[in-house]
Amino acid sequence: MHIKHTLILPCLLFAALLLTVSSRAQSVTSVAVGAGAHHSLFINSDGNLWAMGQNSMGQLGDGSYNQTNLPEQIVAGGVTAAAAGAYHSLFLKNDGSLWVMGGNDFGQLGDRARATSTPTVPR
Repeated sequence: MHIKHTLILPCLLFAALLLTVSSRAQSVTSVAVGAGAHHSLFINSDGNLWAMGQNSMGQLGDGSYNQTNLPEQIVAGGVTAAAAGAYHSLFLKNDGSLWVMGGNDFGQLGDRARATSTPTVPR
């Protein structure tokens, strides 16, 4: 049963991504699904970072802890790669800078702190 749930959620999220992106005539170039399969990130052909799903630790990077079932744009342009952990997210910009957001209980954000910071909006 757990395997079915683990596979169904990413498939549904991906289907929502395709519908949303295709309606805006942009193509998805990269998809990252959180290790816990509760949030997703994707990059479109314009280098924009989009996110959706659970946001209990600020892992979507939208400045809130609010869950969203629809993709929301987090960064406009310049994103080349993204990765989604269980409760944190990372993305790389074309200038070589690495951005992180979300949970930090085990030092995932690399800031030498071991606490989740207030949710921030990447720039």
